[in-house]
Amino acid sequence: MHTAVFLMNLGGPRNLQEVEPYLFDLFSDPLVIDAPLGPLRRPLARFIARRRAPSSAEKYQLIGGRSPLVEGTEAQARALAAALGPGFSCHLAMRCGHPSTEEGVREALAAGAERALALPLYPQWANATTRSSLLELRRVWPASRPLAEVCTWHDHPGYLDAVAATVKEALERLPAGARAGALVVFSAHGLPMSQVKKGDPYPTYVEASCRGVAERLGLASWQVTYQSRVGPMKWLGPDTVEYLEGHARGRAVVTVPIAFVSEHLETLYDLDILSREAAEKAGATAYARAAAVGTRPDFVAALADIVRAGLRGQPA
Repeated sequence: MHTAVFLMNLGGPRNLQEVEPYLFDLFSDPLVIDAPLGPLRRPLARFIARRRAPSSAEKYQLIGGRSPLVEGTEAQARALAAALGPGFSCHLAMRCGHPSTEEGVREALAAGAERALALPLYPQWANATTRSSLLELRRVWPASRPLAEVCTWHDHPGYLDAVAATVKEALERLPAGARAGALVVFSAHGLPMSQVKKGDPYPTYVEASCRGVAERLGLASWQVTYQSRVGPMKWLGPDTVEYLEGHARGRAVVTVPIAFVSEHLETLYDLDILSREAAEKAGATAYARAAAVGTRPDFVAALADIVRAGLRGQPA
């Protein structure tokens, strides 16, 4: 049986012209802005997208004029297809922008897919990411064909091993004398506290992932933080930049993109530029950032295991 595996992620603009349409898709999602807006949702999303597009485009210009997330996910799809072997094809299903979930489904059906598995590339479940992507795939995948779903794999041993390896490599890039006392700061995309209070399990899963990595490395000093806060509402904290401003003095710092498996704006701008500047201004003795797991063989092997377990109906 031909199985289509859908690699689901938030997506990103592939060029500066796609920034505003991407933001419109993002803010149109009722799981991102969960207020009961009714017919006002799309006009409001268009207003927000138009207002935010210029500042977002400036950030993308600083990292090369585009998000590399789509290209990185395409590389992950090729690597995963090779690891899974005959009978599988892997397709992108971006929640915002292109290739969209609907485009990915059309591609899979044209390739002869008889069943599918949803593989969110968000390690930790959140309603605004995992649930949103799953709902969209359910909407467009033919109801007559089987669809298996992976929900969260925040504690999968292979994933934690792969992240631990990236942290070790980052620590090794620090000056030899600074490694022992380095502060490891895990950074995940933030979430409004209003969503957490409604029962979203995301922060619990993020903390479990960080703890699993820290245990593998025997870290003496580490901290969970959150980034990419938007608007005046209260978000999960502490904020990554603010934490570094208050705790980096006199220490070497390693930041870890614990919730991101591909390089994109949140790693290349938020961590490589904003967080580095905050740490250096605060007096850090050195700064390094762990790479996103990307197409590391150990991570791809973990994804293949997650896929096979998902098809057996077992937890990842």
